[in-house]
Amino acid sequence: MRVLLKALPLLLLSFFVGLAQAAEPALLTRLVPGRSLDEVTATLKQAITSHNFTFVREQAIDSRLVPVDWEAKSVRIVYFCNFNMMDAALQRDLRTAQIMPCRVTLIDGKQGIEMVAVNPAWVSEQWNAPDLQPHCLRLKQDYLAILEEAAL
Repeated sequence: MRVLLKALPLLLLSFFVGLAQAAEPALLTRLVPGRSLDEVTATLKQAITSHNFTFVREQAIDSRLVPVDWEAKSVRIVYFCNFNMMDAALQRDLRTAQIMPCRVTLIDGKQGIEMVAVNPAWVSEQWNAPDLQPHCLRLKQDYLAILEEAAL
C-alpha cells in the first residue's frame, strides 16, 4: 500500500502529461452570444439535420435525477446520430458505443450559450485506435460544421 501511495503522484503526472501531448483537443466548443438557449437549441437541431444526422432527443443535464420542476434550466444536452455511421463504427470497434449517439451540451452563461462536444478524434487517440482515427477525424469535421452552422 505504501508503495502504491508513493507511485500515485508519478502515475497522475504521467497521465496529465499524456493528455497534454495529445494532438487533438479534448473538447470542441463554440460560443453563441446574444441568443437564448431555446434559440440555439433550435438552430443546432436544424444544423444537425442539414448535415445528414438525425435529431434523437434533448434533455436537461439532470433529467430523471431530480423532479422535472427542479431540473437545471441552464444546461441542456442534445443527442443526434447518423445511424449508418454508428453501425459502421460499432462494427469496427465496440468501444465506440461509449460516444454514441453524438451529443452537444449547451451551457447558458454570462457571455452567451456555449456549445461543447467531446472530440471523437481525441477519444480515438486515447484508445490508441489508429484504425478508427480517420473515421473519428471525419466525425470531428462533422461536429465542427454542425457547431459552426448552429452558431451563425
